[in-house]
Parts: sequence; structure tokens; C-alpha cells
Amino acid sequence: MDFHLFFTQPSIKVEYDNPMPSTSTYGMRPTPPKRKRRQIKRKLTFKSYILRVKRLIKPEMKLSTKALEDVDNLISSIYHMYCSELKRLSNHTKKKTLSLQQMEIATRLCIPGRLKNNAIEFSRGIINYALVNPLKLRYSRQ
Repeated sequence: MDFHLFFTQPSIKVEYDNPMPSTSTYGMRPTPPKRKRRQIKRKLTFKSYILRVKRLIKPEMKLSTKALEDVDNLISSIYHMYCSELKRLSNHTKKKTLSLQQMEIATRLCIPGRLKNNAIEFSRGIINYALVNPLKLRYSRQ
């Protein structure tokens, strides 16, 4: 076989009558990116729950908006402290599930004074009630 003839002969170029459309995006207009809607971050509030509990306990008592905001700020600050403490405890134990003892430890660290003891006693009372009456532990509207 003569290799020198192979390289010296001109190559044949094949052209199509109907060229196939290119899959490249060259020359195409880029589609404008979709505008993302601005998501409004909602502030975590407990106002509706505070009013619901107040209605259950003392329906005749009135609560001003300023007092409601103060109670809401108190509860939300305790909630955030409690969450950070529970997260720290779960990272310390390297488990995703928290035990009852860890919940009590977080309560002792976050809530001051006599309020801490009342909260722990209240949680133990709810647990005992739930063990005795498993189906009756629901909040009812009156």
C-alpha cells in the first residue's frame, strides 16, 4: 500500500442539501432569568397562642397590645435560649434525639429562680398525666 499516495490525494468534503440544525446555542438569544420573588421572613410570634391560653384561663381579663408584645418578647427570648441550649446539648452527646434529662438540664440553664422549679414540676406532671390518660391530653376550645 502506498502511503505517500494516501496523503497526497485531496480529501473529499461532503456537503448536505439540508443541514441539520445545530445543538449549540451560538447565535441564539439568551432567555432572561426568571425574577425571584422576594421572600419576606416572618418573625416568630406567640401572640395568637398567648391570647388563646388567656381566653381559656381568664376570658374576662383584657390585655393591651403593649403588654401582649412584652409577653411575646419574653417567650420568644426564652424559646431562642432554650433552642440554642438544646442544640448545644445534642451536639455534645452526638445524638439527634434528646432525652428527658437533657430537656431538664436545658430548662435549668435557661429559666431562672423559682420559675425553673415550677417549669420542671409542671413538665413532670404533664408526663405523668399523659402516661395515665394517653388519649385525654388535648387542648379543648370552650
